[in-house]
Amino acid sequence: MIKETSLCMGCMNDKTYDGACKLCGYSDLDPCIPTYLVPKTFLNERYIVGRLLSYNGEGATYIGYDTAAGTKVTIKEFMPDTLCSRQKGETAISVNANNSALYKTYLSEFEDLNRSLMKLRGMAHIQAVLDVFSENNTCYAILEFISGISLKTYLANSSGGLAWEQVKELFPPILTTLSLAHAAGIIHRGISPQTIFITDKMELKLSGFCISAARTTNTEIACEIFSGYAAPEQYSNEINGTWTDVYGISAVLYKVLTGVAPAEAIARTGGSMLEPMLVNRNVPQNVSKVIMHGMKLSTESRIRSITEFVDKLFAPPRYSPGTGGPRKNDNSRPLTKAEEKRLKKQKKERAKFLAALIIVGIVLIAFASVFALTLTGKCTFDISPVEDSSEESSTIVSSTPSSSSSTTTSEVSSEQPSSSDNGAANIALPDFTNRRYEDTVARYEGMFTFVPTYDYSDEYPAGFMFDQSIPEGTMVAPGEQIKVKVSKGRSVVPLPDYTGKSQADYVATLSGLNVKYDVMTQKSDAVPAGFVIRCSKEINDLIRVSDGETVTVYVSEGSSGNTGSIVETPVVSGFVE
Repeated sequence: MIKETSLCMGCMNDKTYDGACKLCGYSDLDPCIPTYLVPKTFLNERYIVGRLLSYNGEGATYIGYDTAAGTKVTIKEFMPDTLCSRQKGETAISVNANNSALYKTYLSEFEDLNRSLMKLRGMAHIQAVLDVFSENNTCYAILEFISGISLKTYLANSSGGLAWEQVKELFPPILTTLSLAHAAGIIHRGISPQTIFITDKMELKLSGFCISAARTTNTEIACEIFSGYAAPEQYSNEINGTWTDVYGISAVLYKVLTGVAPAEAIARTGGSMLEPMLVNRNVPQNVSKVIMHGMKLSTESRIRSITEFVDKLFAPPRYSPGTGGPRKNDNSRPLTKAEEKRLKKQKKERAKFLAALIIVGIVLIAFASVFALTLTGKCTFDISPVEDSSEESSTIVSSTPSSSSSTTTSEVSSEQPSSSDNGAANIALPDFTNRRYEDTVARYEGMFTFVPTYDYSDEYPAGFMFDQSIPEGTMVAPGEQIKVKVSKGRSVVPLPDYTGKSQADYVATLSGLNVKYDVMTQKSDAVPAGFVIRCSKEINDLIRVSDGETVTVYVSEGSSGNTGSIVETPVVSGFVE
């Protein structure tokens, strides 16, 4: 049903003149997507539907008007376009015959979610749900209209980021509200600068709640994933929970405080993302640590709840026990336990380095004294050939580490043998974690024997070590055999985009990701010969590399009248050892 009105369908303000709206520029002549409701559609004998604002795998969002209350509203319509459709000019939705049961399941989840949100309408920092009703073979949720701009837009207008002092004022209320939503059993899964709004009153308001299937991959509806803000479990079959939103809000704070968007979860490795305080030195260290803790890739290692996150984020600095008071750094801020531990380690390494310098100094003084005595004739030497047991040590001290090695001078000094007995356990074993295997072997040639085992790792890049048989700091003898695990790369990777890629380029990309592949040819009028038409999996679908999952790549043979025929025999196969 169409409702005649003088309201502008773009901004819901009165417009008594013809032509485009002078406030928003909307015109009734603007084209509409036929799949969605046309402007001026009247719902539940109360709500006027305006222009389409956005849509995702769950459905559509429109600007609207509540004729009973005389206010602007936001209208959400459940319409997963992979399960249903709407004919042009109609309002009712037609459900695909083979998706009827699944459509009803998701429809029920949509209604339950929004009815639960209705119970939270008294909370000022969540976009309130005002009404929920069924019509047109689907369900609608009427939400308050937020007068303000998205946090994404606000940051773009604020030089990209905010200071911690501003964050402390803005975020506590929305964090408290999110914790209460969790207590009501509601998980957001889409927290990002696009779903957080700043109102005209300079308050944050969380919007964009969706059913779980719309925010996780490998479901029957198109997922809406906010890159950099979605937790890694949203890309897999792992259970989502309060910890999923902890990741999202931590990622938002990372962006807000640094002005830099965090790396996408499935593209991150253990140490591939800088802490906020390393990007912006004005970020307090304890805040930086908590944000990184909230963005741990492992759900078990991550902060589990918003309450715990808030406690850690805004907790006063801890005092070190037994010191009689806080120990402070140069900025008069009490040190954390991690800082205390690192400080002790630095002092220990500095002591070793100074000891090494003293020993070298004593040796030089002794050498100079002997040399002087020799010149005066008071001392003679038998210069018959002997084995110089210190030769190896001298070589080690004077050698220059490769650019990829993180070994310091003090560490090298502590590694050299302290006596001529090459069998003595007199070398403190370094930590080889997150070091490139080939560079490390070359660096420590003649000192240690490395025995590698290759395995997949989602934390460390290919070629980097992530475990060692002998713990760091253990005293070992020269030539000690050390078993290390070396990463073969990630165990699960998303299928790269093949659009416009030649066969050679694309299979090279797959090989670089350790993905097994078969190549088959297919006639195509649309894709040039030698270029990829499609794959057996969709772009960004996850491939379980560690299980040997194989992707079939279909390459164009060019056009011939028999479009669509497929050669059954693979042209080439790629295998990863």
